[in-house]
Amino acid sequence: MKKALRIVGVVVGVLVLAFAALVSHFAIIGGDSVREQASRMQQLRELDAERVPAGDTHEFDALPYDELQVVATHNSYNLAPTWLQTEVIRLVEPGEADALQYDHATLTEQLDAGIRSFELDARWDGERFWSVHVPLVGNRATAPDLALGLEEIALWSERHTDHLPISIMVEVKHDYTYLDPRLQDFDAAAADALDALVSDTLGERLFAPSDLDEGLEAAWPTVGELRDRVLLYFGDNEQVRELYLDGHPDLAGRSLFTSSKTGAPDARFAIIDEPDDPRVATALADGVIVRTRADADLATGAERRETAFASGAQIVSTDYPPSEPQQGTGYLVEFPGGSLVRAVP
Repeated sequence: MKKALRIVGVVVGVLVLAFAALVSHFAIIGGDSVREQASRMQQLRELDAERVPAGDTHEFDALPYDELQVVATHNSYNLAPTWLQTEVIRLVEPGEADALQYDHATLTEQLDAGIRSFELDARWDGERFWSVHVPLVGNRATAPDLALGLEEIALWSERHTDHLPISIMVEVKHDYTYLDPRLQDFDAAAADALDALVSDTLGERLFAPSDLDEGLEAAWPTVGELRDRVLLYFGDNEQVRELYLDGHPDLAGRSLFTSSKTGAPDARFAIIDEPDDPRVATALADGVIVRTRADADLATGAERRETAFASGAQIVSTDYPPSEPQQGTGYLVEFPGGSLVRAVP
């Protein structure tokens, strides 16, 4: 009996040590991403860069902003998990493991390649916001620190004059928080902290809800009027939307726009992933900017991509912009002629 207990004890001890080693290894991987981002940002700050024209087309300057269609990147910060991380994800969420197998270039490189619309996640730890798809097991990223990610976009904007408006979807994440005990719910303090971060980082480049001259029901400014500006909007989360509005009717004093599929009067954006969803047309008729997806979970094909283009959704998100085609298939998302921006068809 004692021998059996000793064996059980040894086995349990080995499993505990192995688990602790695995957690430590994954934490180091995430830490490496954080350090690499910080180092790269320091180099960007110190770079003696001249202000140069962005070279963006002026063809659409007279169009209202909601009549401009752009290609956006999905989870714009993402780097694929390592093999070991992928296998751990596969044990718990088999379908999720393969869906994370894509990499994006840095935000600066994407901007240089012509991308003008991004998606950044926000996980709140009480002090900072983190852009990681899955804590611990999917924590490789080019921009894990949201504050530095926004600073990177701001730096590029300052150094590249006359660029088309840049939009950023901020998706507040609550899933898998048990994998990182530091993470907290997005609450009123988090909402205020995000506002301060966005306004402090972007300054006069920020186009906030209050910049709509006649309130939230006003028509969008023209593309030309929004040059050199950056707009942020939330992903689809009614709980976050209601919290963000609390004490700020009509988004007074807020830095981000809200989104909703329900036609809420405050929401100027809607996240409708399926481009053939009839709600796309309804939202567009109400003057709402729609973000849809040309591909999802690495399932790609020309039919869905063309449906997304033809839907009229102004923001068409993809894992595969022209600078990052899908390996094996060559699939990528661009408008006819190779453009990443055009008038809504």
